Amino acid sequence: MAAGMAAGSSSVGDGGHRFSSRFGFVLAAVGAAVGLGNVWKFPYLAGENGGALFVLLYLIFLLAIAMPILIAEVLIGRRGHVSPPHALKRQASEFTRRSGTGWYAIGVAGVVFGLVIMSFYSVVSGWIFDYMWTGITQGFGAFDPGRSRAHLAAMQASVPRLLVLQGLFIVLTVAIVALGVRRGIEAAMRWMMPAMGLLMIGLVVYALVAGAGSRALVYLFAPDWTRLTVPVAAAALGQAFFTLSVGLGGMMTYGAYLPDRASIVRSCTTVALADTAVALLAGLAIFPIVFAEGLDPAGGPGLIFVTLPIAFADMPGGDVFGVAFFAFLFLAAITSAIALYEPTVAWLEERGIRRLHGTLIAAGGSWLMGLVTVLSFNEWNNVHPLAWAGERFAGATPFETITLGLDNLILPVGALLIAWFAGRLMPAPAVVGELSADPPWVARLFRLAVRWWAPLGILALLVFNFAGMTIG
Repeated sequence: MAAGMAAGSSSVGDGGHRFSSRFGFVLAAVGAAVGLGNVWKFPYLAGENGGALFVLLYLIFLLAIAMPILIAEVLIGRRGHVSPPHALKRQASEFTRRSGTGWYAIGVAGVVFGLVIMSFYSVVSGWIFDYMWTGITQGFGAFDPGRSRAHLAAMQASVPRLLVLQGLFIVLTVAIVALGVRRGIEAAMRWMMPAMGLLMIGLVVYALVAGAGSRALVYLFAPDWTRLTVPVAAAALGQAFFTLSVGLGGMMTYGAYLPDRASIVRSCTTVALADTAVALLAGLAIFPIVFAEGLDPAGGPGLIFVTLPIAFADMPGGDVFGVAFFAFLFLAAITSAIALYEPTVAWLEERGIRRLHGTLIAAGGSWLMGLVTVLSFNEWNNVHPLAWAGERFAGATPFETITLGLDNLILPVGALLIAWFAGRLMPAPAVVGELSADPPWVARLFRLAVRWWAPLGILALLVFNFAGMTIG
């Protein structure tokens, strides 16, 4: 499949740098896709924006727009068997007979932006460890509304505490990445993903039995057709796009490790459906408890770090439930973080840097960049670097400015470039060769989607983002 690749940097997709099976890839890719947004964003968006209507719109956009981009990333990665910068450069050179330097730069940009995301993702993930440890050592019994808000505020106000928590999360993550693809990433996923599944099932069963299960089911799944509006559709489109972690190269890197004979389409379909199932189950684990305690549903970090600890305080067995919930969230955060580090580490390996050293470089870079996020919650809380750019940025801290730029511009543009590469630059025979494990019509449908539907959907998302029409 990579016979046409030019010689150059060493391949990361050979030997021990491969998943042992399609199952190993699926576990890692599901781990990359399932993150904090599945828990604190999707269930709330579904409940507040039409229930089953939102879920239906989300599934349509997932299949028509996000899935083709995911397949494209994995396809490019497997055909290249190298990190994203080299995969894009080599194949662009093969297809266009030019140097491919511009595509190499695009790949490097994706690697860098992955570290930028990791810089703030690791800070917020450190909070999860703090709450899990609090549940183990003290319990949540004293978390009334005032105490719950005070605990979060005190943590965010302490720079040393935030840096230590961030550092701890990074150390645990890179300890896995440093061991390599099979001994590290795949081995970790083979116990972490089943553990997450068991925790989630236990949380859902308990929540439905002990909480207001019927009200949560209505909130999440009762269709409200009056909510069929452009903003709701835009919210569903945005969630479908972001949920699969496309646009940065993490899935492209995992694609380089996918066995040659494995079906890319079946693998990616499994990833998308598993990711959606986790998001829906998260809603069933959270909202029965929230409603049973008479609390208002919310989205974002406030749901996890303020509302839920209040609910845990009054629940029978709330301490055990709370620790189990934060343990699940912590595992979900680590599995996503691994995919943010791996493109950088793979790229540095190809440049002659030992994997351990490359992992430490990536870890140190993300920790230092995380200072921007840490200080945004305290010392720089009143710093608004793009206040001149309009109302949307007027009150945005440096951390919020970075996330706005990534969500509204960088990630969609990255996905658009991937769609262009796979749909316009890559010739049909190359696509058919990579999708040969599936019937011929699959490749034709994919080509149609990645050339037309997906780019148009991403362009619509960019328009919605700049118009400020998306929800949540």
